[in-house]
Amino acid sequence: MTDRPNILFVLSDQHSVRAFGDNDDNPMRTPTLDRLASEGMSFNNAYCQNPLCVPSRSSLLTGKYSKNTGVYDNKHILEANSPTLPRVLGAAGYRTCLIGKAHFNGDQFHGYQERPYGDFYGQAHQPDPGRTPGGGESGLSNWISTAGPSGIPISLTQTEICVAEATKWLQTHVGLSPEQPFFLSVNFDKPHFPINPPKRFFDHYAGVVELPKFPVDWLQAAVPFVQEVARVNDAAPFHDDERVQRKALASYFGCVEWVDDALGRVLDALDYLGLADNTIVVYSADHGEMGAQRGIWQKTVFYEDSARVPLIVRWPGHIAADIRSSVPVGLVDLLPTLCEVAETRVPSDLDGVSLLPLLAGDGAIERDAIFSESVVLNRPAYSGCMIRTGDWKYCYYIDGAQELYDLKADPNEWTNLADDEKHRSVTEELRARVVEFWRPKEQDARYAGTPAMRREKHFYEYSNQFTVGNGVVVDARP
Repeated sequence: MTDRPNILFVLSDQHSVRAFGDNDDNPMRTPTLDRLASEGMSFNNAYCQNPLCVPSRSSLLTGKYSKNTGVYDNKHILEANSPTLPRVLGAAGYRTCLIGKAHFNGDQFHGYQERPYGDFYGQAHQPDPGRTPGGGESGLSNWISTAGPSGIPISLTQTEICVAEATKWLQTHVGLSPEQPFFLSVNFDKPHFPINPPKRFFDHYAGVVELPKFPVDWLQAAVPFVQEVARVNDAAPFHDDERVQRKALASYFGCVEWVDDALGRVLDALDYLGLADNTIVVYSADHGEMGAQRGIWQKTVFYEDSARVPLIVRWPGHIAADIRSSVPVGLVDLLPTLCEVAETRVPSDLDGVSLLPLLAGDGAIERDAIFSESVVLNRPAYSGCMIRTGDWKYCYYIDGAQELYDLKADPNEWTNLADDEKHRSVTEELRARVVEFWRPKEQDARYAGTPAMRREKHFYEYSNQFTVGNGVVVDARP
């Protein structure tokens, strides 16, 4: 067995921090994640660095903010020779593998040595029950009205294939190179839409969930950025009737429990193969999901449901059990943290910092704030930047609009204090910090200067592909 720890990194897609079993506001069941948290450390104030798939994943991989990767859109291309987490770990002697959704544009490995299954050409999200090949349609429209039990045979779903491929990979690793440490990324596409869980998970929530309550006119008073997000995402408050929305929310919870169940089976394999004691397990998501909060869905905004992410770390013998940290941290911190865990050199030009002092329980990190950036999908005229420090969240937008929330007194972010005279000094201080960090006058050039795909990966006919033994890539249907 290797002296250096193995690393199992599990990334879900669009997992709301509200969708956990310890939340009394909903009937959510997440026994695996609850157990993982009880055996390690949970970060209650972890944020993605951009609440959109490709930009967030680029920041996670590189340990850099969007302003330094240039990636703001789902068509943007990350530089192929970027010093990514798997590339650094691979150079340090780790065997590296990615299974599932990456949402890479351009280079499909970015330092991973192996990639047996995932979205090489497609977008990973399987239209459910399917779409007609050659139809030229992404299969991701009308996803609220089509929410409900999956119509795909369960063994053919991305979630189940990820479990099968991950457990097979772990088995072969034990047989092939047990002395070599590994970095295995298992990236589920759920609970991102299409929100179609297996029937047994849907049935638990159908007819049980309640829709969140909110002021019906709140969107009219929101900043233009938020209004544009709602329009582009087709997410205006309850644009479908409440019956359809309740079904969609039940389906979303069902998809979360499905991921939880799938993770449990991967962890069971880790235990059975004798790998658990020397493996650090990290669970997170690329961003959150509004999940009918305020009557809207999806991401991109800086509200907690969208920008905050789950982050749980278990490392037997190194991290105390059942610890919760309130320190603001980010996905950008995972690269330096895991490099230190792997006892390898941390690249010098990172924006993230190692969380090892917090995980070890014997120190603090040299930073008092975390930032997040965002651009409305295909609308670069709408962009913004957020800072979270202490109890404050401040958002500044390229049009000069701003928001200030006291998250301790107002955790649901209903009262914008930015124009409140009592909070002028806080607003001015945080605006200065955001402007210094984000450099809004350079934002348009950063966005325009990044190479981009002609179109998103959604329009390839099949969502995922297999790499077979001779390196040939073949479509995985549906």
